[in-house]
Amino acid sequence: MRIHHNDEHENACEKQCQNECHTHRRIPVCRELAYVTNSGSDDAPGHTVSVIDTKTDRVIDTIRVGAGPLGVAITPNGRRVYVTNTEEGTVSVIDTAAGMVIDTIPVGNAPIYAAVTPDGTRVYVTNYTDGTASVIDTETNTVTNTISVGNTPLGQAIGNTPFGTRNYVANLQENTVTVIDANPDSPAYNTIILTISVGTGPVELVMTPDGTTVYVTNVNDNTVSAIDTGTNSVTTIPVGVSPSGAGVGNTPFGVRAYITNEGSDEIYVIDADPTSPDFNTVVDVIAKNVGDSPSDVAFTADGLKAYVPNNLDNTESVIDTSTNKVISTIKVGVFPNLIAIGRVCGFTHHC
Repeated sequence: MRIHHNDEHENACEKQCQNECHTHRRIPVCRELAYVTNSGSDDAPGHTVSVIDTKTDRVIDTIRVGAGPLGVAITPNGRRVYVTNTEEGTVSVIDTAAGMVIDTIPVGNAPIYAAVTPDGTRVYVTNYTDGTASVIDTETNTVTNTISVGNTPLGQAIGNTPFGTRNYVANLQENTVTVIDANPDSPAYNTIILTISVGTGPVELVMTPDGTTVYVTNVNDNTVSAIDTGTNSVTTIPVGVSPSGAGVGNTPFGVRAYITNEGSDEIYVIDADPTSPDFNTVVDVIAKNVGDSPSDVAFTADGLKAYVPNNLDNTESVIDTSTNKVISTIKVGVFPNLIAIGRVCGFTHHC
């Protein structure tokens, strides 16, 4: 593990790598990595991102970013990770091959969540106190647009829906989801085209791989709102206490949405396959060995494992999606919050 903070450390790291090259040559050039933001506490500031190798389930790096990191998103090509620094009003850009911050982008006040478009050209960042979303061009790492959304925006879900590329944004204090046209070829590009009423206190959103359903966690009424992106109709699904985080993936049982309930330390599993007779119903509850205050979920590309940060015990739970059992617990930083997983290439050695 290393923390990138000065050149002296990098030089020492390089010498160590040269001395141990016989070991480092065995590390694959490409691998799937999980990036977890450590938001920290008053007594122990986080300011870091833990990097987990999903093959070994070990922390292989710790990267220093800005103050109060929270949101995290990885580009489809795995080359960049964008981290929101809530206490600084900035976004840190991590070069995944180098394992270090290469740029810092000023955005709005209290940036919370980051989401990358399917083509990897833009990152949308919700600014909690401004009621806006900043749009970042990933080629130049500059803000090209600022969109007024709802009151206290939090989570986002961007994807290709039946009506084109859309960004769904949760507005915590309005109990709504704002829909942004995120198709650069559309005449309505980066404008609000719809506002949908959901449950009380919407926090996080995830979109199914086929773009037909968006799941919204409603932290204040213990429900999930399932939005049909074709009709904009909403189905309400009861879950556990204080649902906050969500993830969706193609598991051995089909498409599933995992919902983290921070108040009851449980993960509810929703059947997210529209062709299934159990569509939009809870089909399992994972309670044993889940950490304290689970906050988010991300799946490996093959859907065989799900990773869950646990805010209050500084760990990451690893779930085998074929059994829905916790198979590993990984120690990370202080107050781990959100997570993103992607395939990263360019690691010829690691120190």
